[in-house]
Amino acid sequence: MFYKEILSKMLKEETNPVNKMYLHEINIKWEKISNAIAASNGDNKEIVDMLNVFRGAITNNKYKFNKLNSKGFIAESSIFSVNYLNDLVSVIINRQKIIDHTGIFWGCGKFNMNYLFSPTSFNSIQQDLRFEQSESPEVLFLGQKVDLHYRVTGKRNFEKHMSFLPLIVFHTFKTLGNDDMLYLNHLAYLSKNAFSKSRTIMLTEELEKNFIPDISSTNIDHVCVLTKGNDDNKISVDAVNELEKLINNILTENHATPTDIKDKSIITRRR
Repeated sequence: MFYKEILSKMLKEETNPVNKMYLHEINIKWEKISNAIAASNGDNKEIVDMLNVFRGAITNNKYKFNKLNSKGFIAESSIFSVNYLNDLVSVIINRQKIIDHTGIFWGCGKFNMNYLFSPTSFNSIQQDLRFEQSESPEVLFLGQKVDLHYRVTGKRNFEKHMSFLPLIVFHTFKTLGNDDMLYLNHLAYLSKNAFSKSRTIMLTEELEKNFIPDISSTNIDHVCVLTKGNDDNKISVDAVNELEKLINNILTENHATPTDIKDKSIITRRR
């Protein structure tokens, strides 16, 4: 679990005894979410309810850094990150059949892109074709690991490289604003350039005031606002259910053939 990893790391590294006590408190609260996830059986309500309780608890002022006694955590601390949203997405992904497919990757990592052959000269191709690929920044993604084998025709041995193709890329935020869009659009472009059918989902608790994202002319596929703009700022179980439905639809996308129009009335263009 993503947030659990943060807690475990901080518990090992923290030297302030009061902060260590705070971390143990937070860990106990997080375990309740872990238990809710284990018992969810496909239902998101209890997970969302426990997550909202946790979000409220983590904002307790006692956990915030106090200059007078040097206790608490600074605003930029990982303890206040939205990595718990990664865990929420992970619950949904782990319910999908694709998670058991051969070579599937799920987690934070780097997908591969910019594949090219780059020999030093025409005359060197026979001995050293030199396949190269670069890596993306670290993101949360569902990926497919692929082994690439190649050789110059007529040679006996193959060269082998492994690549990570980005299937669905997730970006999680507490507050999504206009300033985030340019960089996110660039990341979405990178993933589509690496794998044309790649999807990008931006997941945020809330939107910046007076900001309504327009993704019509971007490479971004979906934006999900988990609180739905509610006055109580609580994550909505309806929004989480819609997110799960979206992921289901992406991963089980089917396309009719032209002859199927007689039975189904609809043909969907393959992306």
